[in-house]
Amino acid sequence: MPRHVATTALALSMALMVGPFSREASAAAFNVEARTETQAYQIRAYRGTTPTDLTLLPRRRIVQYLGAEGYELVTGQDLGFEADLRVFSDFGVPHDEADRVDGLRTEDVDLMYANIRYRSGGFEGVLGRQYVQEVTELFAIDGARARYVIRPLGLGAEAYAGLWVKATSLLASPNTQLDGTPDLEPGAVARRAELEGFFEDQRAIEPVFGARLLADNIEGSGVSAAAGYRRSFTSGKTTSERLGLNLQYGGGFGRPKGLSVVGAFEYDLMQERISTLRALARYDADLFAAQVEALRFAPTFSSWSIWYYFAAAPRDELRLRADYTPLGPLRYYVQLTASRYNLEINEALGLSNLVIFGQEGNGMTWGAGGGANFLLDWFHANADVTWRNGWGGRQLWVDLNAGVARSGSRWSLDGRFSFASVRDQYNALLRGDFYGGQLWGSYRIARSARASVVLEENINPFTRSDTKVFFVIDLQAVL
Repeated sequence: MPRHVATTALALSMALMVGPFSREASAAAFNVEARTETQAYQIRAYRGTTPTDLTLLPRRRIVQYLGAEGYELVTGQDLGFEADLRVFSDFGVPHDEADRVDGLRTEDVDLMYANIRYRSGGFEGVLGRQYVQEVTELFAIDGARARYVIRPLGLGAEAYAGLWVKATSLLASPNTQLDGTPDLEPGAVARRAELEGFFEDQRAIEPVFGARLLADNIEGSGVSAAAGYRRSFTSGKTTSERLGLNLQYGGGFGRPKGLSVVGAFEYDLMQERISTLRALARYDADLFAAQVEALRFAPTFSSWSIWYYFAAAPRDELRLRADYTPLGPLRYYVQLTASRYNLEINEALGLSNLVIFGQEGNGMTWGAGGGANFLLDWFHANADVTWRNGWGGRQLWVDLNAGVARSGSRWSLDGRFSFASVRDQYNALLRGDFYGGQLWGSYRIARSARASVVLEENINPFTRSDTKVFFVIDLQAVL
């Protein structure tokens, strides 16, 4: 059976799931949402090309999204299911051309999540593909999760176990791939024989388990806390082991104004250091708000990760922000930022001051930003400006957004303009001025159907001009 026929059949089978359930449980309710999207644009190929020999691959994709939810499948019981599927096929890029871009797929099916959920009193159980929200991370597993909270004390526990969802998992999406690991087709991997053992481990099954102790809004005080442990394995070797802790207080006794505090960190037991940290204090009054925030970014999801530095830039950061919210449609904010980038990828290997940088530096950058938001019943607009300078170069970013959507009207129109001026100190490909614009028009055909057209244009010093067109149809049915 051709792959695109098989994926279409799978999508239809998900939609027909409501039939058997509806006959067995008359009290059940279902919600089905579908989106069909066509995309026309070009993507640059880097393998087998040179900076002067530019090759653009045409992408002509049809993407089908299908989501289904069911409630009270057994009368009187909080038993339900949820599923989200994405099927796509690219008619513009031949299979042999797709190998010129790592991770480019011409047709596939992605199961984002699909699980059965049961609730009773303070208990909640979930079985299937699901997302797990940790202290500072969000990831997907194929497995089971159980949670129990004692009401009204707000004390409880949660445990989960399963297989970590990778791009190579069954019907998996790269969106849930471990950070810093490759998403390559088998043919592309074979061309890198010297790293075959590394890639084999990345494609291997990776069990993961974890548990957390919970304290949710303890006796209505507004204080919540959680402490957790997580560990994963590949081929019998530990790939990730972390402890997490977070504490949150917001407003106190449900008051919208006042002091809010958030503290969260993860400790990497393999590298014996704090991997992620967030400490925030914010005070909200009627006309203003003030906020101070300290952050550490170090997304070492796996001890095998070698690209994480370039993808997520580990750093320590301090942010100061102030909001002004007068009466009327306008809101304003300003923000100051100071960052220290981590120049040491792996202290155990002594890799400091990377060759790619070519120079020494203290990793310090600083910047400022601000913006305004304007909101009426039928019109909305906002503007944001960010400037950064210091180690690595200078950047200026400008984003302008506006939209019209009258109440009760079938039409809506949104537009966006972006400008970036980048003067990277070490990468010549990141020096220049970049422009982008997008226009999104939408028309409500019926109460549960909407059609949209999106035009996008990007101008830069390298590909010169990049135009994209999207057609979108959204459908929703409630049974």
